[in-house]
Amino acid sequence: MHITPEKIKEAAEALECTELKSFMFQEPTAGPLTKPRRSSRSTGRSRRSSRRSTRRSSRRSTRRSSRRSTRRSRRSTRRSRRSSRRSRRSSRRSRRSTRRSRRSSRRSRRSTRRSRRSTRRSRRSTRRSRRSTRRSRRSTRRSRRSTRRSRRSTRRSRRS
Repeated sequence: MHITPEKIKEAAEALECTELKSFMFQEPTAGPLTKPRRSSRSTGRSRRSSRRSTRRSSRRSTRRSSRRSTRRSRRSTRRSRRSSRRSRRSSRRSRRSTRRSRRSSRRSRRSTRRSRRSTRRSRRSTRRSRRSTRRSRRSTRRSRRSTRRSRRSTRRSRRS
């Protein structure tokens, strides 16, 4: 037997009860207060099936969460590997660049040393050549003098 709001109104007017008045002014969409009873067999089955479904859903959710966590961990490991590779590469590059710069500086030092040596040698050789020219000039002068003297002496001897 379904209770209609009209019957509630009539009962409230008859009893003048505050509880019934408050109940009467509730929204009619609240639904029935009592649940319809089912047979014991069907309720047992439904309970079992609901338990199974909750177990399945919980298993699924745990599987999903474990899958997600494994995916996340894999991603994080991949990222960390990538970053470590990048850092290794950059360190290698920096080492190479430092080696190259050292080599180039060594080469430049060597070249400067060589150029200095060559300039020294050239200076020495020019000095030597100057000396030799001076000596040769001196020797020529001496020889000229000696020839002059000898000529003079021969002239004198002839005169006398």
